Amino acid sequence: MSADFGGNSESKVKFLNDEEAVELFETQVRNLLGISAKEFLALRATGQYKNSCEDSRMLKLLMMVPRSLADRGVK
Repeated sequence: MSADFGGNSESKVKFLNDEEAVELFETQVRNLLGISAKEFLALRATGQYKNSCEDSRMLKLLMMVPRSLADRGVK
């Protein structure tokens, strides 16, 4: 789903719906870590990645956690 807010029609920003965001997150976790998004979030919840803030892969994934997953208490 794309949203057009007028203005610059050359913008490369694409707004994702919840389903698209979760799918993209799953793909990125698999590509970067070789595990599922569910596994990644479970490991993160146990503190597995607590000291990984300098790892650019972790930062990317942590910034990508979809709102729909974060809203369920998975942060």
